[in-house]
Amino acid sequence: MNIIDTLNEKQKEAVLATEGPVLILAGAGSGKTRALTHRIAYLIYEKSVPPQNILAVTFTNKAAGEMRNRVAELLGVNAQQSSAADNKPQTTDHKLPTVLLPWLGTFHAVCVKILRREAKNIGLSSEFVIYDEDDSIRAIKRAMRELEVPEKKYNPRAIKSFISGAKAELITASDYQNFAHDNFQKIVADVFIRYEKILNSANAFDFDDLILKTVQLLQKNQEILKKYQDRFKYILVDEYQDTNHAQYVFLKLLAAARRNIFVIGDDWQSIYSFRGAKFQNILDFEKDYPDAKVIRLEQNYRSRQPIVEAAQEVIKHNQLRSEKNLFTEKDGGAPVAVIASPRKSDEVEFILDEIESIRIGERRNLSDFVILYRTNAQSRLFEEALISRGIPYQIIGGLRFYERREIKDILAYLSFIQNPDDIVSLSRIINVPPRGIGEKTLEKIIQLGEKAQDEIPKYGEFSKKIDELRQFNAESPSLDELIEKIMKITGYREYLADGTVESEGRLENIEELKNAASSYGDLSAFLESVSLVSDVDEMKDKKSVLTLMTIHCAKGLEFPVVFISGLEEGLFPHSRSLDDAYGLEEERRLFYVGMTRAMERLYISWAQTRSIYGRIEPCAPSRFLDELPKEKIEQIEL
Repeated sequence: MNIIDTLNEKQKEAVLATEGPVLILAGAGSGKTRALTHRIAYLIYEKSVPPQNILAVTFTNKAAGEMRNRVAELLGVNAQQSSAADNKPQTTDHKLPTVLLPWLGTFHAVCVKILRREAKNIGLSSEFVIYDEDDSIRAIKRAMRELEVPEKKYNPRAIKSFISGAKAELITASDYQNFAHDNFQKIVADVFIRYEKILNSANAFDFDDLILKTVQLLQKNQEILKKYQDRFKYILVDEYQDTNHAQYVFLKLLAAARRNIFVIGDDWQSIYSFRGAKFQNILDFEKDYPDAKVIRLEQNYRSRQPIVEAAQEVIKHNQLRSEKNLFTEKDGGAPVAVIASPRKSDEVEFILDEIESIRIGERRNLSDFVILYRTNAQSRLFEEALISRGIPYQIIGGLRFYERREIKDILAYLSFIQNPDDIVSLSRIINVPPRGIGEKTLEKIIQLGEKAQDEIPKYGEFSKKIDELRQFNAESPSLDELIEKIMKITGYREYLADGTVESEGRLENIEELKNAASSYGDLSAFLESVSLVSDVDEMKDKKSVLTLMTIHCAKGLEFPVVFISGLEEGLFPHSRSLDDAYGLEEERRLFYVGMTRAMERLYISWAQTRSIYGRIEPCAPSRFLDELPKEKIEQIEL
């Protein structure tokens, strides 16, 4: 076996540079995972490095699983056996040798293993529990109740988001008090301290603690730090551009003794700043390690030449980036199509017509196509058109439009306004936003009927608001105005608007619901239409399903034919980035990621007008369209 025979020259260079700090700047589709896994196999097979002395970290379980399978295949061992971290080699295939694999997993998985072994050194049992998001929110709510912080005024998820952000920066609860300036931050600081006490009393860590506590452990205990520095003689990091501050410090601590740290990634594809990722980490690697060897993987194996050249031309407009010159040997192919449509509906119809034409003409599966967009709210028009055509589809990384929590909440309000006997809808909205009405009170309300308005004051206040909304509906034929009235009179807008990126997306979804409702003059007709749209069977055969997703969800994936929809100013780039140079560059990186998902064909579309609550308003084309090389694109105007 020769580990490097199948690699190109730059990939070989990356594999063979085994000593000292190494930075691999890997362009899209350049065989990044291939270089990383072959390097691990080379260390074990050719350099005789014991697997337990190798640490490889990445960001998702899927990526970790793929790395583990590839390394096992290269070494000719069973991929299902335990890793060196478990020290219990097992195999069910006796034809394959029993060889331990390295410590290989996500940052969080690796840190859990360290904490399990060393928990006693930070005053905890090794049997600590890990709180998932729902567990953490419940603990936050408990802390708020104990501090008498009203949920109606302060969204628990917003508080959790701020706490999570602090932990990603290695800021503790006691430290956070020094950073709290405005009233909301002071509330967060108080909840943070009480939340930590709840976690400690339960012998629990939340997800963010896994890295924070590991870093604290290594910083405070030199003996334990040396133990893991001695163990991890070789450290490999996938997607280094996506590391946050806590992950960066964790890696720097472990690598300090031997400095055999190999990081691979692409700053051009850094799109997760909203999660705390700092792409500056990869740009600053040479400052941290002045003697670092820098290797550029620039051959793209995924995409046709027009796609590669168009994407590179766009990303060159970013000021903060590394230098790379991507190329491909996949010559030829159709130019990048840029479609201007009169209306959003025309854009949707063109895309679906083109998919059907290519699918039939080239005998492709629906799974060969993907429709990408900037925000989740954009899926609504596509979903309705797909349903009307009978084309099966799946949403990756998100719910179908009418299944999203905020949409179901507003639809429940509309339904209860329409039908006072709709107990199911009442049950959904009675305490959304929170009004202090629990399950037992709800049961009493249902039993009392109309009398509940007089006997239960909180329900009486709620009923007055519903009566006002029913009166408004009777007097106004505009359903988008009714939805806005619901948002205002119930406090639902303030309930959602907690300042997080997630809340902005939810508010955008409701704006899209208002667009959908604006074309109906009757509430019952709208609700009937929605019930027919949302009652669609789940598809099981994924090969015959068209995929829809945001570009954020598409990173790491590839499709023969890619459609990117909605290239309009304010939508892509998103409106919140227009006055922020840093944010605008991330939007451009996001566009680059979307473009480089395409293998054979790439379509980019925009609409010249859009419907806003029944009114037609003009749209300006995205500035990114002007950055495309004219000789590599085909302009299509419908």
